[in-house]
Amino acid sequence: MGNGKGEEGSWLNWEGCFACGKENPWGLKLRFEREGNLARAKVVFHENYVGYPGIVHGGIVTTVLDEAMAKALLLQDIIAFTVEISVRFRKKAEPGREYRVEGWVEGRRRNIYSTAARLIEGKTEIASARAKFFALSPSKPPEQE
Repeated sequence: MGNGKGEEGSWLNWEGCFACGKENPWGLKLRFEREGNLARAKVVFHENYVGYPGIVHGGIVTTVLDEAMAKALLLQDIIAFTVEISVRFRKKAEPGREYRVEGWVEGRRRNIYSTAARLIEGKTEIASARAKFFALSPSKPPEQE
């Protein structure tokens, strides 16, 4: 697997990203690491991300799952964009609790990659997703495509 770096620097943790950027004041500030073929991060949702009182907004949960799948591709030096995503919510996510998100690559057909992810607390699955990503040339940022 690659190191997740494009020609213009790290795409694995771009600082302006809503999901993983340290410099985005409204962002989630996720920090992904590789564990085998997984992209994995700890997640603690802030109270600002609720939809209903005490329940994290489904769009925020979807964002975290999408980011885990994108990072799984980046760990293989594949820069790709989501073209389709399906999410299944099993339990509510609550602010202030610690969760883990895991994303992985399941397959490829031409330049379309199939991916999956899950958000878990302990051994309990909170939500899961499957997505398709359109890949650019490996290790090439979009502006150079």
